[in-house]
Amino acid sequence: MAGALPRPKRNSTKSKPEVAPEDVLYTDKDRSGDILDLELTSLCPNPFNKREMKGVPELAATIKEVGLLQNIAHIRAEVWIQTYPETADKITAPNVILFGEHRWRAVQELGWEKIPSVLRDDKVADARLITLIENLRRAQLSPLEEAEHYQALREAGLSYEQIAEKVGETADGAISKGTVWKRVKLLELSPEVQQALRDGTLKVSAAEKAQQLDGEDQRDYLGLVRGGARPAEAHAQILARQRQPEDSADDAPVSNGNGSGGETPGVPDPAPETTAVSNGNGEAAPPATKRPKQAKKSPGKDDADRRAAAAARDTHCRLLLETIDPADPDSHELILSVLAAAVLAPQQQSAAQQRAYAWLREINRHGLEAADAAAYFNAVQDSGDSALQRLAAFASALAAAELRTSARRQSWSSREIHHVRVLQEHAQYEPQTEWEQKELGLVTAGGDR
Repeated sequence: MAGALPRPKRNSTKSKPEVAPEDVLYTDKDRSGDILDLELTSLCPNPFNKREMKGVPELAATIKEVGLLQNIAHIRAEVWIQTYPETADKITAPNVILFGEHRWRAVQELGWEKIPSVLRDDKVADARLITLIENLRRAQLSPLEEAEHYQALREAGLSYEQIAEKVGETADGAISKGTVWKRVKLLELSPEVQQALRDGTLKVSAAEKAQQLDGEDQRDYLGLVRGGARPAEAHAQILARQRQPEDSADDAPVSNGNGSGGETPGVPDPAPETTAVSNGNGEAAPPATKRPKQAKKSPGKDDADRRAAAAARDTHCRLLLETIDPADPDSHELILSVLAAAVLAPQQQSAAQQRAYAWLREINRHGLEAADAAAYFNAVQDSGDSALQRLAAFASALAAAELRTSARRQSWSSREIHHVRVLQEHAQYEPQTEWEQKELGLVTAGGDR
């Protein structure tokens, strides 16, 4: 019997769907590493790119003159979203730019319709790291932008050491894990200090000094540095001010000249522990009193209220400086009152001048330009302008009073109360925090008025 004949090939009766060539973004031949000419509208920015879009017009002019020297790279949107679903709401096109957003924006300005781009779906898992390295090597990230990238990598599970190893060499040299750590810590700075870092009025080294201070002290530190103080000097002044309440003479026991220690007003002595001491004549001298150490209070609502009150008073100090007329005889009594309080109270003259100079510059009443606060007050002294001299002296005295009031952790004395009364009467200041109202006697310890 003859062998079976081959079955004839059957052709499908269904016609293949026709697809216009312009509707085909990818073919079966598109693989990672291929260079594709993509419509500009088929691309969207990388959600991980924290870099500011500066210099785009200049880049456009360069591309117009010499052409596009380096292609951009992209990842297909579906691949991107599968790996980073949390960014889905930011993906607005079929493709996500991996790197080259500046070039993409520049050719848009030139009116291009397409741009050559390398398909890099195989690099989607490393998109955060590639974005950071690309920006670092172009030396166009600000310190805070760099910090935000590092923090994102930390949240992705990388250690400081791993980030440093993966980033490797940059435009500024090798990255150490210490550098990564210090950059990330910048994100913990107060908003005012971060803004100064962003706009370039504060250097990174100066911002790192502020990391050791709390929020309110960071703002004071920023004012001192802007006023001309060196970062190390400003930092030392803030630390000295923090120690002032505990170390100041008016809070410490003072000898009365007869061998006995002073007493803290209003605080009864506990049963004293005594020790007999020889007076050198074979007789026992009166027993010396040992005062028990007071336990330090842990930070709580009072500390938060104190910082809030200090910020509010600072605003009203500037208001008072902005509205006072030093040439008006009616203002002389107020000026003398504040000056007298400053002269009679212990103060840090350098810190007060730094704060005063910062205030005067902020309200544009400084009158003279100078390199720093010390040079400014010397120039005012030599100016012969009596009104400016009175204003500068008043500002310095007002700053000294505010620095002391802000730094005091214990109950206020008459000096701090006088300072706040001045602001209440002449700068429309109204104490809002319970702590400050209690110190002023406006409420009782239980909160009743």
